Amino acid sequence: MRAAALLLPLLAAAPASAELSVGEIVDRANKALRGDSSHARVSMTITTPSWERTLEIEGWNRDRRMALIVVHSPPKERGDATLRRGNEMWLWMPRAERTVKIPANMMHSSWQGSDFTYEDMVKADSIVKDYEHRILRRSSEPLTEGEAARLGAAVSARLVYLIEALPKPDAPVVWGKVLFTAAVYGDEVVALKEEDYSERGELIRTITLAEVGRVDGRLVPLKLECRPARRPGQSTVLRYRKLEFDLELKDSFFSLKELQRKRL
Repeated sequence: MRAAALLLPLLAAAPASAELSVGEIVDRANKALRGDSSHARVSMTITTPSWERTLEIEGWNRDRRMALIVVHSPPKERGDATLRRGNEMWLWMPRAERTVKIPANMMHSSWQGSDFTYEDMVKADSIVKDYEHRILRRSSEPLTEGEAARLGAAVSARLVYLIEALPKPDAPVVWGKVLFTAAVYGDEVVALKEEDYSERGELIRTITLAEVGRVDGRLVPLKLECRPARRPGQSTVLRYRKLEFDLELKDSFFSLKELQRKRL
């Protein structure tokens, strides 16, 4: 799951009559919050013990290989844009009128000073293709009062899966282990949490997904919170203000020319 990604993981339809395999759960969760293509308006609030700031951002995604993200505010970052095409990524910095290609070793660097990485923000599918998965625990849980109010009487309980993801040999990944929690609501799947560990087994960060509700007919989490384990009092929260799916987005939309075009 790249939870974020405009921005991170987490929903999909599944046959109610058949239990999904662990691979299907992870794969469909990774595809959430975007469908085959999507457009979103999101607020990102970065909090530290000494300061707080909020960015308003807009993003477009197609498949798992194309993404464009534009910052609308604050003024200092206004117009900054990030583009992903396949395995390549660029940044557009309008104040310098400069396009910079991002090397692969920067994919796990902080995006705009947040606790999310470049990979998170463009929804790379590393968690699907670079890891082996196994179910550690499966349980049935009643809905919380908030979930029941948002989802209505059609769903009364959920199946919750705790999944361990370990990197495949020689996989180009930064995490030594990922613990991924996902819930099945009737015939839909939503990711609830991602815990990322170092190769030495230390917890580095936790991404929590909450406020599950329906948008454009889909069940999705509308709030994502990332907390780094080694930085008490620090967090980054993503809140979805607008979300729409299955748009017609051509290859040319995700181009260097489009990267530099103002969308303000």
